[in-house]
Amino acid sequence: MVVKQVIAGLVAALVLCVALPLGAQTKISAAQVYVFDIPELPIIDALKEFTTQTGLLVSFWPDAQTDQAMMVGPLRGKHTAEAALTRLLATSGLAFQRTNDRSLVVMAPSLLSTPRNGGTPSERDRTKQAEAKPNLRDQSSSPVAEHLVAAGTPGSAAKDPEYSRDPMDEIIVTGSRIERSGEGPAPVQVFTRETFERLGASTVQDVLRYTPQQPFTRAQHFYQSGSEYAQMRGIGVDTTLILINGRRVVPTSNSLVLNAFDLNTIPLAAVERIEVLSDSASAIYGADAMGGVINVVTKKEIPQPVIDAHYGGAEGGGESLRSSLSAGFTTDRLRSSLILDYFEQDFLFGSERDRWSNQDYTRYGGTDYRSMAGAPGTVRSVTGQNLPGLSSSFAMVPEGSTGIGLTPADFVATAGMRNRTSTLSTSSVVPSAHQRSAAAFAEYDLTSDLTAFAHVLYTNRDTISQDEAYTVQNAPVPVTNPFNPFGQPVLVDVLLTGMPARQFVHGLELTRGVAGLRGWLGSNWEWEVAATASSETDDAYAVNQVSAARVAAALASTDRASALNPFVDGPAGSPELLASLVTPNVQHHFSRGRQLSGFMRGSLWHLPSGTISAVLGGEWRDESVIYGDLTQSVDDGRDVKAAFAELSVPLLSSAPYGKGDVLAMSVAARLDDYSDFGSTLNPQFGLTWRPVADLLLRGSFGTSFRPPSLYELRSPRMTAANVPLNDPARNNVLTNVTLVAGGNADLQPIEADSMTAGFVLTPSEIPGLRLLGNYWKIHTNHRVTVLHFSTLLRNEDAFNDRVVRAEPTPADAAAGRPGQLLQLDVSRMNFGRLTTSGVDVEASYDMATSFGTITPRVSATWVDEFVAIDVPGAAPVDRVGIAHSSGSIPRWRVVGSLAWNRGGVGLSTTIDWRPVYMDANTNGLTGRRLPARTLVDLQGTLALDQLFAPNRLWEDFKLQLGVKNVFDEQPPFADIGFAVGFDTSQGDLAGRFGYMKLSKGF
Repeated sequence: MVVKQVIAGLVAALVLCVALPLGAQTKISAAQVYVFDIPELPIIDALKEFTTQTGLLVSFWPDAQTDQAMMVGPLRGKHTAEAALTRLLATSGLAFQRTNDRSLVVMAPSLLSTPRNGGTPSERDRTKQAEAKPNLRDQSSSPVAEHLVAAGTPGSAAKDPEYSRDPMDEIIVTGSRIERSGEGPAPVQVFTRETFERLGASTVQDVLRYTPQQPFTRAQHFYQSGSEYAQMRGIGVDTTLILINGRRVVPTSNSLVLNAFDLNTIPLAAVERIEVLSDSASAIYGADAMGGVINVVTKKEIPQPVIDAHYGGAEGGGESLRSSLSAGFTTDRLRSSLILDYFEQDFLFGSERDRWSNQDYTRYGGTDYRSMAGAPGTVRSVTGQNLPGLSSSFAMVPEGSTGIGLTPADFVATAGMRNRTSTLSTSSVVPSAHQRSAAAFAEYDLTSDLTAFAHVLYTNRDTISQDEAYTVQNAPVPVTNPFNPFGQPVLVDVLLTGMPARQFVHGLELTRGVAGLRGWLGSNWEWEVAATASSETDDAYAVNQVSAARVAAALASTDRASALNPFVDGPAGSPELLASLVTPNVQHHFSRGRQLSGFMRGSLWHLPSGTISAVLGGEWRDESVIYGDLTQSVDDGRDVKAAFAELSVPLLSSAPYGKGDVLAMSVAARLDDYSDFGSTLNPQFGLTWRPVADLLLRGSFGTSFRPPSLYELRSPRMTAANVPLNDPARNNVLTNVTLVAGGNADLQPIEADSMTAGFVLTPSEIPGLRLLGNYWKIHTNHRVTVLHFSTLLRNEDAFNDRVVRAEPTPADAAAGRPGQLLQLDVSRMNFGRLTTSGVDVEASYDMATSFGTITPRVSATWVDEFVAIDVPGAAPVDRVGIAHSSGSIPRWRVVGSLAWNRGGVGLSTTIDWRPVYMDANTNGLTGRRLPARTLVDLQGTLALDQLFAPNRLWEDFKLQLGVKNVFDEQPPFADIGFAVGFDTSQGDLAGRFGYMKLSKGF
């Protein structure tokens, strides 16, 4: 019903989108649109023409100096004043701000004020300008990319429906703590609040699903904890570094085995933007930044209180509700914000989807994955001979059977019949979740040169994943069982009915706090010191978990009151007996991180080509984890000390173009010293070159690392004795062997090197157009892996330290064979290499037309290779275009969008495309081609305060209606999914999802 209602609403919105623009003309005139015809002129003359054609006064703030001969324009067509001035100043390096309805002031971007002073430079900013210092900005808030939109202030183009952002309106710091104007050596994607709304996203992962640099994301049911992770380039969830406001996070307590951070712990309502650096950056940020860096920047200033509500659902369940309250308080010295967020999500069960309600995949040419155990169950002979009095070795329990007083004759009609069950029908496609979050930020200017800041994030989340029905399979029922009608031991396969569903509950609590100071030393050097502390707990419960030992004991019981009756069509015992089969299963997980960091940033020397800028800094942090379950426990920690430095060297002056240095080099290095495995040094080099004004060429190279996690190092060593294995060195003789598994204290870091090279084209003749291309390559070595025992035995010479044999007997020596196999060590090891490379492309065009603002965008990733060597001596295996249980790597991933907005009415659509690829299973390719997938999203937006005459009731009121996966495209059947029936890295059974969002400012 939810989806149908939302679709109906969206259709109505589409009708309004066609009808309302004509009726909205009076409202559009309030944001005055002018007809411009300004040829290419020197900047001063162009601004004079701007004044003549608009009647608005444009003035220069003192010291907003520029080359008066600089050419700008041409500018023609219909634009608002803000949109037109944005385009004229795009190549000048200047920004502007409204001072009143009739005046604008042009200034240096560093003086552009925030809303706290009503649109004019603050006293603090004027003081700093007089002292020739750039405006202090929180470097930690944007280590990946900082954006300063020239028109993005109250009363300016930020609220103008005709406004379209030009790429040169931004000051960007890319993978660096050194500020620079324009693009950096490595590519960055930025998802803003506007993007969140256009995508209809309600979580951080919802946003990142549209990043083509991620070749896959897992379906919601994949992790029992309900966690979701980023995985840039597909090289592992533990190789993408997550930052919050520029500071690293520790692995989430429910994800210690994966050494990964759960993105669901960050409420999207608290996020201002998400910055994605698709290049390694260990020289800047340290460990884990092998595949890329994702920086989640939270809101710092909120001009007015806002209430948001987001509700949606899929057919059959999965309904979700998210509501939030955002507010801020601002004075000349204080900037603060508070966000409260609540999220809840209901189950969507497998019974609502054909794939899981019927796991007989022979209808697709696959395997029947229904369980042999059903309700009623199946009885089998122990010897494989026919059951007494029957013509078959197995028979189904008769339907309607009470299980009491049966004889073999009662099974004659069902001899040779089995009852099978699709156990995934009770599993959750979408888990149930409840989350409560709060985020707060405060920044206070103690003096004009000293600022204190603090940030707090708290999340409490409960997630429930429902498991498949519990089956008893191949279970012996002795002749002494009071319900056994066959007079001999038999085997049973039966589904235990009459019991509550098995569920896994995770109760997670995260608390994270940051406090620090930043200021100036002299006139050229900024500094910052900060302390970060975070702790997470996760208590995991297995609810209604049946003990196999208790089931076996109940089947062997001779007492009718305590014996299971598997020969009944219904519950196999009383509620009390069934309840006694359940065993408690509680796990406690904990992770903690503490960090002290500081850096200085400033100018070293002045060259004819410009100023050499530098950053020097250091960090100390400690990490500790506790992981405890029924079989193993980890309780350990480590300390890390680091020192880092960066240099930015302009090699040629920026004067000719005004878009940044013509030729510039960046150099960075970082030394990390770990208390458990030692030190690692990682350098990084970058180069940017602008041969012509509109074209930037760039490249970078660096090394990176991922240390072995505390779980990988400290997981207890476990042994399993008398495991029967075939020994290939002794003619495959079956031998009882002791297997050793667990952690490995001798593990070393995973190492990687990466490079990127590409271009950015922003043609002046076509304002608003941006084209990007980038080649990338990552090579990793010494990966942490667990090799199968058969691989060890086939490559014994390479792993002879892990294979223990007895001394050869004389007979062995005569036969030329080694001694008897005694032990195999299959614990984690450093082995394996992976190389992946490809090309990222992106194109966007912001067009302000008389019909409204039109914004087409497309981004794509083409993977040339994803070559792994996981077995010694084996040929490299290229996984591109081939399904894989670790995650499939399609050749292409393309995400495109088209947005239109006019007068408070907006439409947007997003398309996510993946090409055909080949299915596989444990035996290799199956010959099945998995079809291309195209997911289409659609959304309509109505901003009522722009549509109608001013009224307090609908001021700052916005309504959004949307549908994800409009055509309800289900993932194709794939052998790689085994019992699940589809590739969980490339699809989701949730299907079409409709939603509605309301937002009201006060």
